[in-house]
Amino acid sequence: MEVCDGCEKSLCKKCRSLEIYRTDDGEITLKCFCAACLSDPHLNPQGGHEKVFGLEDVTDMVNQGRDRNNRFKIKLKIC
Repeated sequence: MEVCDGCEKSLCKKCRSLEIYRTDDGEITLKCFCAACLSDPHLNPQGGHEKVFGLEDVTDMVNQGRDRNNRFKIKLKIC
């Protein structure tokens, strides 16, 4: 079970939102947020911006015109 990076509440897979962040040293990291913290710009500065593309949008664009057996999938492994 993940913990919200904003309020430290325990989150299941269905109630968490993942955000991609870049660290000061250029690494990519994922942060988990509950619904309340996701939209709080003090806890999640990215939450106050309208997103141009998300992973789901990109996957849908790539899959246009493909049949169900030949779809592109994104899997994230969180260590």
